Amino acid sequence: MSGDLERALSKLRFDEQVIGYSLMTKQGRPFVSFSFPDELFPRVKDSINLYKSDLRLMTIDTDQGLVVLSPVDDNWILTVLYVPELQLGLAIAKTKNVLRLLEGSVLPPPPDDFEESSEDNLQVLESIAMKAAATAPESLAVTKVSTPAAEPVTEEPELSPESFIITPSTVPKRGPAYASALSLESSLYEEMKQAHRNFGFDVLMLVDGILSVEKIADSMFQPTERVVNLLKWAAVRKIIEVPVHKAESEAETSKTTMGRFIKCPKYEGPLDKVQAPDIEIVRLCDGTKTPEQIAEITGIPHPKVIQTLARYRKYGMKMIGRTI
Repeated sequence: MSGDLERALSKLRFDEQVIGYSLMTKQGRPFVSFSFPDELFPRVKDSINLYKSDLRLMTIDTDQGLVVLSPVDDNWILTVLYVPELQLGLAIAKTKNVLRLLEGSVLPPPPDDFEESSEDNLQVLESIAMKAAATAPESLAVTKVSTPAAEPVTEEPELSPESFIITPSTVPKRGPAYASALSLESSLYEEMKQAHRNFGFDVLMLVDGILSVEKIADSMFQPTERVVNLLKWAAVRKIIEVPVHKAESEAETSKTTMGRFIKCPKYEGPLDKVQAPDIEIVRLCDGTKTPEQIAEITGIPHPKVIQTLARYRKYGMKMIGRTI
């Protein structure tokens, strides 16, 4: 259930023409949000309340871009903010493509009380659905007939993380345990969730045999080193496939090929485009500091720094690769 929702929202998260999105209730409260500007919520809420009796797909023009609202079901509304230069027809088509990913999924209604805009609310939905299924009368229970995801063979890993060659130019491919790692019912998914939270799922969603490690890191505004560590973890468990060191030269190759590659944000756009609450972060984006270092200097949580960097991509925020 929420796995389908998580995959659909991930499609928006890594779309370069999407500034932010929010899954909102029919009362206009943001349940899950990613980089959606807070100042736009009142206008969106007013539109929802005005048309809630017959709300269909609608658009709102704002000075920050085009907002597309579309009902997911009787309880939920998907709200997406696209870059200003995107054509109306393409914005609507992109939104409909995401809604198609949710066809056949049944989302439970929102709880009475919840923290707005929290990404952990996806797990709240999952918990509600599981409780509803457990307490449903046997005569009304819906039996889902499907082939369960194949569980990976639980045996000691043959290779260690250091056995794999993963550089910024490496193109990871999906391995035999890839589908299981993305299945909410698998033990491998639970292991990944505990070790890496949503970061593991987000990285694996971008593994397609085409994108390099560097491009995956760039699209997520994350340090390449962090992506490499996650991919090594996944390679050990055969979730992905990457080159392996030859045993006789493993230690030597590891030292010469990896180094320490980091990504640092650099803002090359006009400062008058920067909102007052973000100026402290943007001023530090000079191409010499990582997002983690900026978070440490400013005392601002790392996820908030990442959201701020993503917000200014269209104004000239870039990620500069450096080897140290």
